[in-house]
Amino acid sequence: MKLSALDGTAFDVIVCGAGSAGIAASVGSARLGASTLLVERYGFCGGASAAAAVHSLDAIRNCRDTSKRVVAGVAADLLEELRSIGGMAIADNAPETLVVHPEHLKVAGDRLLKRTGVQVLYHALVVDAIMDHNRAVGVEVALRDGRARLRARVVVDATGDGDVAFFAGVPFTLDPGLQALTHWFRIGNLRADRNWREWEDVCRAAAQDAFRLGEIRVFGGPWVIRLAAGEITLNTTRVYGNPVDPAALTAAEMDAREQVLAIFEALRRRVPGLEESYILCGATQLHVRESRIIAGEYVLTEHDVLNQARFDDAIGLGAWPIDIHPTDGFVGVHPHKENPPAPYEIPYRCLVPLGIESLLVAGRPISTTHRAHGSTRIQGTSLATGHAAGIAAALCAAGGITPRRVDVSELRSRLLDQGAIVSLDGQSSAEVG
Repeated sequence: MKLSALDGTAFDVIVCGAGSAGIAASVGSARLGASTLLVERYGFCGGASAAAAVHSLDAIRNCRDTSKRVVAGVAADLLEELRSIGGMAIADNAPETLVVHPEHLKVAGDRLLKRTGVQVLYHALVVDAIMDHNRAVGVEVALRDGRARLRARVVVDATGDGDVAFFAGVPFTLDPGLQALTHWFRIGNLRADRNWREWEDVCRAAAQDAFRLGEIRVFGGPWVIRLAAGEITLNTTRVYGNPVDPAALTAAEMDAREQVLAIFEALRRRVPGLEESYILCGATQLHVRESRIIAGEYVLTEHDVLNQARFDDAIGLGAWPIDIHPTDGFVGVHPHKENPPAPYEIPYRCLVPLGIESLLVAGRPISTTHRAHGSTRIQGTSLATGHAAGIAAALCAAGGITPRRVDVSELRSRLLDQGAIVSLDGQSSAEVG
């Protein structure tokens, strides 16, 4: 096996995955003085918001009162970086979303990471966890110059699919009703005088007609995001499969690309204002909404989400509806935003996996039920859990302790020092757009 020049390098904290959770975790860790490495399989950060073109940072706002912020800290810093380079989209979008330009997001993330002192390693695919009995002591990554075994006092899994946790042997669930996958795509050169709601209405009517006539076999929404006048992004393709099964994921990617062309042509034939439009780009990867969910010290439930749960070890807030894209062939708009829940607290224990030491999990795979996951999987919530995981990891590295022994009061205090919102009492009415 060819070894990389980086083989054997050691850090206090290694964060795997540079999506919302990974950015927040690595920045939070580095700000506490921990030597922090962020590894990412792509050549850019941003996660689903960039790679899957899901370019809205949802659940930063309270869905019931969009004037209130429920996630801050690193999330607020990232938004400020985006604003400074013109990366926030036009205001004409659903009020509960914060729409960002995916290319600007990559730059904003890079700048925040560099300014904070995070060491970043792109084009680094995690292929295994390095274990000392039941303790994670690093990760093995595949690099362009060979394999590298990178050591850490604490590892944060922010891969989205719980890859490090899986390699480490953490128990997990893979629900038989895994949410549908989507290939997002952007259309340009269209009429500029329709707002986002009008585009959704006409596209939904056209998609229903095309489905009735057998021109397309399945679709969701469509849901529309506007980055700029004369351009829309469509969340509408719908494919099924297990995203951590390589063969199933390959088939889903190929199916999704066929759906993009079929749906686009069906809409262009029917919707006035799309006659001269064309596909600007498609996502780098499918939007994966659900895969592995780890078993943690606490399992967040649907009851917690719907009943404004509070916890003594709360480290952040969730604020998104239970949004589960169906896999039973349902077309159109599934019920999810009609009665959004009030914000609820997320306990630190959801980030601490059962059975394995020196490992924390943040973002999409945190310990929840399938139904609760429909709310917690969103980018804003991932920024919150990532921030908490990063600070907890740095505290562990500095104190020579494991995540299970973290003083949660100190963790919460350090989060507050970095501007985070850790409880329902901390919701902010500061500008979030």
